[in-house]
Amino acid sequence: MKTLFCISFALGLIAIASALTCKSCKFRALSFCITQSSEVDCTGNCSFTKVYLGSLNLFDKQACTPNCQSGKNQSDATFGFQYDNSCCSTNLCNSGTSAKMSVFLGLGMGLMWLLNAV
Repeated sequence: MKTLFCISFALGLIAIASALTCKSCKFRALSFCITQSSEVDCTGNCSFTKVYLGSLNLFDKQACTPNCQSGKNQSDATFGFQYDNSCCSTNLCNSGTSAKMSVFLGLGMGLMWLLNAV
């Protein structure tokens, strides 16, 4: 039992010490990366930034950010854009996909199955 615990603890330390992998895309519109999309090793946090003009979502940005600070309704003084920035620390967590979409898709498929079964 002690051996199993020691192996689990060692594997946990290795996982913590390994680099974080983040999505990287400097300009993403309508869920498509306009610039080159890649996955990068990161020593900071993954970040996902949404840029708005009023209520219109102009584009998104995915990156590795050393000193990432999450915040909503931040403002750019130069161009007057608002942006929301979120930070995360698990592999590929800044993909920009929403869990809500998966839940609604699953509920919709379940409803379709029920309607088909009747």
